[in-house]
Amino acid sequence: MAAAKETHYVYADGSCLGNPGPGGWAAVIVKPGGVSNTIFGGDPATTNNRMELTAAIEGLRIIPNGTRVVLRTDSQYVVKTMTLGWKRKQNIDLWEKLDHEAAQREVRFEWVEGHAGDPLNEEADRNARNAAMTAAKGGRVHYHGLSIVGGAGTAPASEDYGADNNSVRELRPLLAADEAIRRCVGCGRAYVGPVGDAPPYCALASCQLKSRRAAHTKER
Repeated sequence: MAAAKETHYVYADGSCLGNPGPGGWAAVIVKPGGVSNTIFGGDPATTNNRMELTAAIEGLRIIPNGTRVVLRTDSQYVVKTMTLGWKRKQNIDLWEKLDHEAAQREVRFEWVEGHAGDPLNEEADRNARNAAMTAAKGGRVHYHGLSIVGGAGTAPASEDYGADNNSVRELRPLLAADEAIRRCVGCGRAYVGPVGDAPPYCALASCQLKSRRAAHTKER
């Protein structure tokens, strides 16, 4: 008798400071067993709907193909378009990407009420709003967070961010089973770290300085 498939959960949310305006997205990914990771990013010139779609796309992208996923979002726009066939008039490029990612996995889209006390929805909302503010201040697209990308047999992270995409693509097949490609919270660059929980900062001196200053401040 075949074992039942384990389920990943994605809590996706988008935010925009004005519509259009600077925006942010975030996805909280909960793996079987309860371990969670959060990824987030922003764009200085976007719309709320594009950020909602991006959150869903990026959340799915780092989950292995062929797995069962429940994607929860407070966006009726995303859920009803994917489940009820609402007509797609805008953001066709992102709908095509979402269709592609959903087709690689067994995805169930569920609507959750926003700001209603669901802790993971609230976490996604908080990170999306912070990412929007970062995009507004920095004036550039950004992507941060700890991915759950590992060695052979695991899903790739998004290839749509950063200047080191080619290196990431070439490096990924060379990873050991206990290695993953991570994103440094400090500089946003890719680095190789362990599978599972990992420090959010890479080994660059400037990023380690930020990390250790923050830890030292908390201890005082």
